[in-house]
Amino acid sequence: MESEIQFLTPWTTPASPEGLVAELRREVGPHHPLFYKAASAIGVARDRDDVLFEISGGSTRQYAVVHLTWSGKPEPSATCPFTRFFDSLEQWLEWMKTDHEDYTYGEKEPPQRL
Repeated sequence: MESEIQFLTPWTTPASPEGLVAELRREVGPHHPLFYKAASAIGVARDRDDVLFEISGGSTRQYAVVHLTWSGKPEPSATCPFTRFFDSLEQWLEWMKTDHEDYTYGEKEPPQRL
């Protein structure tokens, strides 16, 4: 699925998806909504600690952007690491467009010279 995603700056394919999943597992505590959920890292924001995870649960699939803290240990709060959920990849793609516009301040790519 992730190979089909056309990421916009600052989003890109993760270099080490397994490492991001491992850090997620270290950080989510028993009260966090992602505790013991199957997750795959499919995108990462280059300049931030935000990671797009695909969350699998039986026949349902959900997506979450998680702001990893890189503490290497369970966070004490159910809201940390901060997580934003999306019901579909299409919903996340729309959110990514807005994130891209915020990141680039709405600037367009300069025209290419021939």
